[in-house]
Amino acid sequence: MTLDVKPNVIADSWSNNNPNELDYLRPNAFKFQIHNIPNTSYFCNAANIPEVNLPPATQTTPFVDVGHPGDKLDYGTLMIRFLIQEDMKNFTELYDWMVGLGFPEDYKQAGEYAKTVQYKFPSLSPKDRDGLSRYSDASLILLDSNNNPKVKFTFVDSFPVSLQGLDFEISTGSTEYMTGVAMFKYSYYEIETF
Repeated sequence: MTLDVKPNVIADSWSNNNPNELDYLRPNAFKFQIHNIPNTSYFCNAANIPEVNLPPATQTTPFVDVGHPGDKLDYGTLMIRFLIQEDMKNFTELYDWMVGLGFPEDYKQAGEYAKTVQYKFPSLSPKDRDGLSRYSDASLILLDSNNNPKVKFTFVDSFPVSLQGLDFEISTGSTEYMTGVAMFKYSYYEIETF
């Protein structure tokens, strides 16, 4: 049996497999936005793209269990870090959103928070506005080497689940600015390229 080699096919396959984009992704070239918390979004200095898992389904057999692709994606937690303003406006807007969701003192707190975000959604009905006060799509926009938008991750129906506490310390000699850390859950995310 002889092997018939076609050099043009190999050369053609090699050239078609070369990438067109040779620039690398920079970790400091991004913008983060959430409509419900514009001040926090502005001062965001770190964000992540959470992991995505597809847990396998296991078929038991008398011998070896057989794995199959799962049918439900599991999305990780979205984390952001942001510099805290001196008047704590960005910290409190995130805190107020969490209080509106968790209403620790009274059921009315949820409705009161929905009223405070009316200016963000003036054209919507009160019912739609109430839903948007609970959830907000978040966007992580990655920038190219010229600082133009290249890829957009949209985290659909995101809401805060954690706001890290702050530690104050008088014994440090240098001035280090306070950084807040917040965690968000969401339904799923979409990826859009420009």
